[in-house]
Amino acid sequence: MREASIVTGPMRSGTSCVTGLLEMCGFDLGRNVRILRNPTPMNPRGHFEPDLLFTIDERLLTEAAPFWGIFSPPPRDEIMALAAKRQNYFRIFLKEFDGELCKDPLLCLTLAAWREAWPELRRAVFCLRHPAEVSVSMSKRYGTDFSEGLSIWSCYSRAFIENSAGMDAYIFDFNRFLREPLDTFSELLDWFGRPADSETLRHNIASFWSEPATTLSPDSEPAALPDDVRKLYSELLELSGPRLGN
Repeated sequence: MREASIVTGPMRSGTSCVTGLLEMCGFDLGRNVRILRNPTPMNPRGHFEPDLLFTIDERLLTEAAPFWGIFSPPPRDEIMALAAKRQNYFRIFLKEFDGELCKDPLLCLTLAAWREAWPELRRAVFCLRHPAEVSVSMSKRYGTDFSEGLSIWSCYSRAFIENSAGMDAYIFDFNRFLREPLDTFSELLDWFGRPADSETLRHNIASFWSEPATTLSPDSEPAALPDDVRKLYSELLELSGPRLGN
């Protein structure tokens, strides 16, 4: 089986954008598993997510704790305990998936289980977007309030840090990408060992966005961040870029 990488991050953090651009730069999302490409009002270019992967991750979370769900997930040990009993879920996906890159925000929560089942999984990209912007976008998409959105952002971010320990990972500063798309994405491609010339990358970025990038990111913070959220975001910003595993 091919070496594989994942893209993840809290919902509404830019994972679809990053995955779609990586595909335009030559990364293979596979042919055997259906990719969610249909445009939606919140994702006009599609989600670029393997339907089967999302289904498995969602099932793991809801089976681990039926009263939790993807917005308030179960503890890591409950996810891992269930994953040990549901190895057929992982076998089904790995038998079908023939790509080198896949994306799912829920991987923040389930990544440790996938790492045990998928030895070819080598790299992870975490999309870091300002938590206030994520919360505003979640409110528009899911109807959550501002504090709920911040709680979800913190939960997924902390879970990724724990579940990706020892793994080659890249924290992708999505806000910097919106300001400096060419340089920011070029650095990500260099980390992958798949550099692109500036003209090709500029063309791909321009082709991918059908509307101004500023529509993806609010211009102002609607409310002050709690100290713990602000601290976590600052720590992740300090870590942005590549992080080598053991």
